[in-house]
Amino acid sequence: MAENDVEINNAIEEINEIIEKCNHCGLCKELDPIFRVLRQEELSPRGKAILFSEKIFDKSVFDDCLCGLCKVSCPFKINMDEAIRKARKIMNLRGSENLKNKEMLAKILEKKNPYL
Repeated sequence: MAENDVEINNAIEEINEIIEKCNHCGLCKELDPIFRVLRQEELSPRGKAILFSEKIFDKSVFDDCLCGLCKVSCPFKINMDEAIRKARKIMNLRGSENLKNKEMLAKILEKKNPYL
C-alpha cells in the first residue's frame, strides 16, 4: 500500500470519528454563511457530513470558510471544520486539489506573496 493510501485511509477514519455523532438534524445550516447564501444542501455542514459518511469527497470541500459557526448550533458540537480540513487533505493526496489554492501556494513559494 502506498504512503498516500495510508494517509487517505487514516484521514477517512478520523473523519468518521468526527461525524459519527451527526444525526443529520440540520441545525448546523442555520448559521452557516455558505449555505445561507447559496442554499445548496451539499455545501451545508449536514450535506458534507452525509457525503463524508458515504466516502464521497469532492470539490465542495473547498467551498467552506471554516468559520466554526456550524459547531455553535450543533447539539453534539461536531467539529465539521476539522472534518473538512481532513477531506481537503484527502483531495490533495488524490491530486484533486483546488487549482486556485495551488496557484496561490506557488506564488507564495516563488515570490513570498500570494497576490503577485
